Amino acid sequence: MNQNTIGINAGKIWRRLDEGELTNPEVNVIREECGLSSEDFLLALGWLSRENKIRFMIGKKKIYVFPAD
Repeated sequence: MNQNTIGINAGKIWRRLDEGELTNPEVNVIREECGLSSEDFLLALGWLSRENKIRFMIGKKKIYVFPAD
């Protein structure tokens, strides 16, 4: 895994979040809809989080991701 691939995967997630293409903002649903492995997905979320592009909401049993305001 290299930085370029992580950035590409972050872009996949960001486009879905930013364009409102997600059916459900729960992390496992986003990962499946983007077609990423767990490792690739988590690395990409870290990238987006570091850039302050996303925010997380922790539910009772699930984690949700939204574009940062």
